[in-house]
This record gives sequence, structure tokens and C-alpha cells, in this order.
Amino acid sequence: MPLGILATTVAEKWQASPLPPLMWLSKDNFAAQVAAFVLSHQEADDTGDARTPQSKRLKVLDKTLDTSLRYVKGYLEEEYDDHEAYYGEFGIEKQGKNYKLPLGRPERVKALGKLLAALRKHKFDKKKYGLAYWQPLYDEYQPLVAGSTETAGARSGKVSQKDQGAAQVRKGLRSIIHHIKANYPDTWEAELRGFGFQKESFGG
Repeated sequence: MPLGILATTVAEKWQASPLPPLMWLSKDNFAAQVAAFVLSHQEADDTGDARTPQSKRLKVLDKTLDTSLRYVKGYLEEEYDDHEAYYGEFGIEKQGKNYKLPLGRPERVKALGKLLAALRKHKFDKKKYGLAYWQPLYDEYQPLVAGSTETAGARSGKVSQKDQGAAQVRKGLRSIIHHIKANYPDTWEAELRGFGFQKESFGG
């Protein structure tokens, strides 16, 4: 049984039960902790879902950028004998034996900015793979990368919050199990089941 469902059931049963509050944890406090945990769990999941379409689109764009770069390199090769000397201006860097756009997406955004400026400077802007081709790619790619970085940060925060909440909820559940055993020494197994515990250990 998922932790959130179990904890919600236990919190409700405890509220309605004659079993007294714990010294360190009241019934209302536990119910509030459980509600906060369930909410943070949902938020973390929602944030993760939001990343999926972004991630897919970014992968497609990355592939397009990599494929299209060869045309720009072709223009440089036609124009200059020492064409590789100009790669830096276009945001192209050496990776192993190849010259490519940077691997990291934030770095790619910067490199694309350089590429756009260099296309103008070297009069490639009117070519088929000039500004009319690269500008829309940049305009789509840049906000997606920014959004993806923010979402990753948000998800990380939500997951951390969720993990902290889970630890608190587990601590409460363990204490309630001991509480039930102490108050119902002869019938604790039945009482645990009545509270929603199917077994003494519980997962997340």
C-alpha cells in the first residue's frame, strides 16, 4: 500500500479512536503532516510530468541542430581555406576529432547566439541555412532550455520536500504502532488492522 494512502487511513482512524495523542505528536498534527506529504508527492509528480514534453522536444531540436551544423561548416569551407579557424566565432568547438556545438544545453544556447551573429558578420545570413533557418530554432530552443533548467530545479526541490515529509510520516506511523501495542497489549494485532496497518512494516 502506498505510504500516502496508508498514512491518510491511519490519521483518520486515529482521529476517531479513543487512543490518546502522543506526547510529541497530536492527532491534528499528524493529520496535517500526512496532508502536506500527500500534496508534496502530487506536486513532485506533476512537475516531473511537465518535463516530459519539453524533454522530448529538446531532444528533437538537439538532433536538428547537430544535423544542420554541417551546412554552416560547408559555407565556411567554401569561403575560407582555413575554415576551422572561424569555428569558434560560430560557437563550434572541438570534441575529440570532431567539431560540434557544445554538448551542454545552456552552453548550446550561448553558442547559437554566437552562430547567429557570425552568420551576419560573414554574410551567410541570406543563405538557405542562414538566419531564416537558425533564428526560429534559437527562438524555440532558448526558452525550452531555460524552462527545463527551472523545472529540473523545481522538481529537485519538490522531491526533497517529499522525502522529508515521508520521513516524518514514517516516524509518526512507527510511533503509532508502538502506541497501539502499549495500549492494547492483548489485542494489538487486531487494533493495527483496524487502523489500516496490514503489517508492521510499510513501504513508500
